[in-house]
Amino acid sequence: MKTFTVFFLTCFLSGFMSIACQDRGVHAGNDDESYKPAPAPPIKPQNADSDDEIKGELLRVDPRGKTIAVRVENGMVQTFKFNDDTSVAGLEDQPQSNLPKRDKNSNSEVGNLLGKEGSEVAIQWKVSDEKIATNVAVTQVNTARNTRHSGRKH
Repeated sequence: MKTFTVFFLTCFLSGFMSIACQDRGVHAGNDDESYKPAPAPPIKPQNADSDDEIKGELLRVDPRGKTIAVRVENGMVQTFKFNDDTSVAGLEDQPQSNLPKRDKNSNSEVGNLLGKEGSEVAIQWKVSDEKIATNVAVTQVNTARNTRHSGRKH
């Protein structure tokens, strides 16, 4: 009788263990069986007349190539074209650049950004075939010459 009881308990416990180990998976209370990705954020339609704004540190101004390079907060460098319609604000109290090498065909307002590398700027731009700056607002002027590593920490 003792052997039968031990055998019966062993079988009974084995049965419960096999039921407990069945592959049922882990499910949260309101999860479905199918995968449903999160919805994409709404996208505003881009057209040539819409302006976007980006803020960052002025890295380079190339009057001959008519480009402005800006380092944004995440460290990426964004390059913008400028034209004669590009306006610059925020340099009213600053001395103007009178560089003899300046290209006569370039925008004189954007040329005033020469020597201001390292300054904080906000650029409004529009997309056509290229990113064209429509307005450059200088929010903090920096006239230091060596701004090569100004945004990097060692």
